[in-house]
Amino acid sequence: MAETKRSTETNVDRLSQSAHEAVDKAASVASSYAEQFSTKGEQLMQMQEDWMTSARDYVRENPLQALGIALAAGYLIHMITRRLPMSSLL
Repeated sequence: MAETKRSTETNVDRLSQSAHEAVDKAASVASSYAEQFSTKGEQLMQMQEDWMTSARDYVRENPLQALGIALAAGYLIHMITRRLPMSSLL
């Protein structure tokens, strides 16, 4: 009986140790992915800021062209949305 109890305790300890190792490994992998996502998010935010700066610079350097592009884009959006039934916009 004592032998069975020791064997059971040994098995439980082994399973517990395996579970702890699996949880530690999963936490490590999750932490690594979270760090990668954070880095990518920062890169995307920086890219967005760079694009906005480029757009502002372009508008300052070419105000008439920028106005023409904005008018053309607005007209195209108007033509596309004018032909759509109102129920498709909801």
